[in-house]
Amino acid sequence: MFGYGPLPVEGLRLSGPTVRTWHFLQALRAAGHEVCLIADRIHGAYPDDLPDLLTRDYDGWRYHSLSEARWHHPETLRPLVKAAQADCAIAVNTPACMIAAEAVGDLPLWGDLNGSIMAEAQMKALVYGDDGYLGHFWQQERRALDRVDKFSTVSERQQWALIGELGLWGRLNQWTSGYEFAVTIPNAVETAPFPPPTRHVIRGLLAADDAFVILYSGGYNTWADVDTLFGALEQVMAERPEIVFVSTGGRIEGHDDLTYVRFQTMIASSRFRQRFHLCGWVPTDLLPAYYLESSIGVSTDRFSYEAQLGSRNRILDWMRAGLPSVSSSLTELSAQIVTAGAGLTYRPGSVTDLADCLRRCAADRQATAHMGERACALLAERFTFSVTATPLIEWVARPSHAPDYGHDVPRLVNPGQPVARAVVQAVQQRSLGLALALRLWPLVARVTDAVGLHRLQKGLIALGMCALRLNRPPYRVSYEQVQIPETMLGGQTYSGSVTIYNAGRSAWPTARQQENGVNLAYHWRSAAGQMLIREGARSTLPEALPGGARVTLPLMVTAPVEAGVYRLELDMLREGITWFSEVGAPGPQIMVTVSDGDPSGTRSNALEGQGPLCYNHFSAQMKASVQPQSVL
Repeated sequence: MFGYGPLPVEGLRLSGPTVRTWHFLQALRAAGHEVCLIADRIHGAYPDDLPDLLTRDYDGWRYHSLSEARWHHPETLRPLVKAAQADCAIAVNTPACMIAAEAVGDLPLWGDLNGSIMAEAQMKALVYGDDGYLGHFWQQERRALDRVDKFSTVSERQQWALIGELGLWGRLNQWTSGYEFAVTIPNAVETAPFPPPTRHVIRGLLAADDAFVILYSGGYNTWADVDTLFGALEQVMAERPEIVFVSTGGRIEGHDDLTYVRFQTMIASSRFRQRFHLCGWVPTDLLPAYYLESSIGVSTDRFSYEAQLGSRNRILDWMRAGLPSVSSSLTELSAQIVTAGAGLTYRPGSVTDLADCLRRCAADRQATAHMGERACALLAERFTFSVTATPLIEWVARPSHAPDYGHDVPRLVNPGQPVARAVVQAVQQRSLGLALALRLWPLVARVTDAVGLHRLQKGLIALGMCALRLNRPPYRVSYEQVQIPETMLGGQTYSGSVTIYNAGRSAWPTARQQENGVNLAYHWRSAAGQMLIREGARSTLPEALPGGARVTLPLMVTAPVEAGVYRLELDMLREGITWFSEVGAPGPQIMVTVSDGDPSGTRSNALEGQGPLCYNHFSAQMKASVQPQSVL
C-alpha cells in the first residue's frame, strides 16, 4: 500500500491523507491481510534530520517511511515493492496513485482518489492567482486515470465525476463495458469514545465554565471561507457575551499559507479579539480535550466543487466526541448529518444564515447536546472503518486488472508535452513548472547517486522541495506614482490617483468580470500604526491587468471623522482571498493631517523619486518569500 505518514502510532500531527491511509490500513488488517505500507512523510510533520528511509515492523504490517525526495524516486520504491511479494497494490490519495503507477509493475492496482484533486487545484489557483498550478495537479490525476484498475472516491458525487474523467481519457471502451470502475468509500474514523482528558485545555483557561465555545479544528485550506466565519462570529459575539471562539490548527505549509494569515489579520482588528483564541497546531493527544470541552464545531466552505465533491474529516472527529456541527450545505456528509438531526447547515457565503445557526445553538444548549448524541450514533452506524471499506476488502480477496489492461486503447486527451519539449520551453521562459520538476527528479537523483554527489543532491532537494511547496510570492505589485492630498477635512471624500504595476507573471482579473477580482483600496491607521478603518473604498481595474503591465486608477478617499494625524495605507486586494499586504506586498503609507475646519491647502504626494516618499522602487516588488505573521 502506498500512502502518507505520520500515522496515529507515531504521535505526530495528522492530516487528511494520513487519516485516510490509517483508515485503509486498519480495514485491511481487520480483514486478516498482511500489509507492506510505503509512505511519504508529509512536509513539516517530521524532524528534518531523519534518514531517507525508516523501516519498522508491527503486528501484521511493515512500515517504510520515506523522505519526499525518495518518495519521488521510482528506483528507491521498486525494490521495496519486489521484497513485499504482494498480490496487489493499493494507492491511497491521488498523488500516491501517480507514485504507485511507476513502481508496482504488473500488480493489480486499486487507486483511492480521496477528494477531487482538480477541484482542489481550482481553489489553489484562485487563492494564489495562478492557473499554472493546474498542470501540476493534472499530471497526478492523469496517471491515476491511465493505470489504476479499480477506483474509490470519498463521495458518490465524486464517483460520478470520476466516471466522466475516465470517459474523456478513453477508459470507457469496448473492453470495460459493464465493468464497475469505481465505488464510494466515505471517510471514517475510530468509533470508540475518546478517553476522558487528563487536564483542561479550554474551560477555566480560555473560557469560563459556562461559556458557549465554538470550535474550529484543522487546517485552513483554500476552500475555507474565513470571511463568512468571521462575519458570523462578530454578529453573535455582539449579541451574546458568553460566546467564545477557539481554533486549533492553522496554515497548511506549502499548500495554503494565505487563508489562515487572512483570518488572523481580521481577528487582530476585531473589537472582540480577546474572545478569539487561536491555539495553532496542538499535540494530537490533546485534540480530544478540545472537542470534549466545546459546545459546537463549525466548518465553513467557499462555494466550490471541492466541497461539493469532497468530505470533511474534522466533522467525523467531532461526531466521535459527541460534538454537533454547523457546516455549509455543500458537502455530501453535511446532508447526511442534517437528515439524521445531528447538526445544522447554512447557505454557503451567507453571514446571516451562519449567524442564525450559531445563535440557535447557543440559545438552546439542551437541543444542541441532543444533536451531538445523534451525531455519535450516526458515526457508529455509517462511518466505521469496516463498514465503509467493504468494497475494498472484497476486491483484495480476489484482485484483478481492469478488463482493458494490456489492450491498445486510444487516449482521447493529449497526455502532455514530451519532456524534451517541456525543458526547452522552461529554459525559454526561465521558469521550471512543478509538473516538469517532478518528471525530471528521478533522472537528477539517479545521476547524483551514481557519481556520489550526495551533498549536491541535498541542496537540489532543498531547492526542489521549496519549489514544490510553492514558497514563492503569489502577488507582486509596485506603486509607481501616487497623488493623494496630505491634508483633509474630517469625514470628507477626496479624489486622487495611483499608478499600479503588476510585477508578477499572472494576470489580475477585474472585479467587473469576477467576484474574486483584484481592486485597489486603502486602510486608515493611527499615527502609531494601529488599524482604525480596514475596508477603504474600492477602485476597480477597467480590465484584467497582465503581468508586466501598469494602469493608473482613480481613488476616492474618505477621511476619518475626528481631527488628528493618520497614516493612509494603500493596498491591493484579491476580493475574498487576501490583501496583498498580508502576503508580503505592502503598499505605501502616507501621513495625512485631518482637521475639523477647512484645510489650509492640499499638496499631492507625487512619488517621483524625491524626498521621503520615494516609492518608485518600493519593497512591494516583493523579492522575498512570504513570511506569515503571528497575530494571537
